[in-house]
Amino acid sequence: MIAVIYYAYGAPKSIDDVQAYFSHILKGKPVPAQMLSGIEEAFKQSGFPDFIRSSTERIAKALQTTLNSRSNEEIRVYNVYKHTAPFVEDVYNEAVQAGAKTIVTLSVNPILSVGGGGAVHAEVAELASGSDIRHIAIDNWHLDEGIISVYAERVRRAFEWLPAEAQKSAYILFTAHSQPIVPERSEFYAKQFEELAAAIAKKANIERFQPVYRSGKSEGWLAPNVKDAMRSLQAEGAQGFVTCELLSVSADVESFSEINEQCQKLAAELNVSFATSEFLGDSFDTIIALTALVEKHI
Repeated sequence: MIAVIYYAYGAPKSIDDVQAYFSHILKGKPVPAQMLSGIEEAFKQSGFPDFIRSSTERIAKALQTTLNSRSNEEIRVYNVYKHTAPFVEDVYNEAVQAGAKTIVTLSVNPILSVGGGGAVHAEVAELASGSDIRHIAIDNWHLDEGIISVYAERVRRAFEWLPAEAQKSAYILFTAHSQPIVPERSEFYAKQFEELAAAIAKKANIERFQPVYRSGKSEGWLAPNVKDAMRSLQAEGAQGFVTCELLSVSADVESFSEINEQCQKLAAELNVSFATSEFLGDSFDTIIALTALVEKHI
C-alpha cells in the first residue's frame, strides 16, 4: 500500500478550536486576548467554515479516488496539519500500521518554505529513518506544467472579468505571505515565488505582472507589500488589478481577509477596477493536475 500524506499548516474544525490552534502556533503559550479577538473575528467575517480544512479534506478524498482508479496498488491519502489534529506522527504511524510500504509527502504549498511545506518532508524523513519504509518527498513542484496551467486559467478568467478599458493598463499582482529576510530561508522561497509567478503570467499571456507580498511585519521582511504596490502602480497609470495568491492551493482566512477585503477596499479608494483570481481549490482540474503530479513520483 502507498500512503500519500497531504499536508497543510492548520485547520480548525470549529470556531471553538481557534484558540487552541493559535496557542499551538505559539508553542503552548496563551494567545493574547486582543490577538485572539482579531483572529476569531477574521474567521467569523468570512461566513464560511475554515477554508483550509474544507478544501484539503475534499482534495484528499478526490485524490484517493483518482489515484486508485489508475493504479494497480492501493493508495490511501491522509490529511495532516502542523498545528491542528491530525498531526504528522500520528498519521504516519496509522499508515504504517495499515500496511504502507511507501509514504509520499505532498504539501498544499507549491512554493517550498522550510518552516511550512518543507516541515512535513523533514518530519516524515526522520520518522522513516532506519526503517524499510520508502519515503518520497514531492517538493520543488512550483513549475509543474499541470499546476501552472490551472493557475493560468484562473488568472486569465479574472483578468478578462475587468472592464475592457481597465485591461489596457491592469496588472496581475501575484501574492504570497511575506517572511523575515533570512538568506538561507527567504532567498529560496522568494526565488520559487518569482519563478512561479513568471511561469503563470507567460502561460496566461499576461505582460504586466508583479510578485508582491502580504502579511509582512515591517522592515526586514520580504517586500514590496501588495497594498504599497497597488498605490505605486496606480500612480503610474494602472487602472485595474487582479490578485492571485500563490502560497497555497487552498484558500485561507488570512489571505481572504487581506486580499478579498483589504485590497478590494483599497481599489475602491484608488478608483480602479479589481478582481481576485480564484484559488485552485478542490475543483476537477486541480485534482487532475495533482493526480498527475503524484503519479510522476510514484
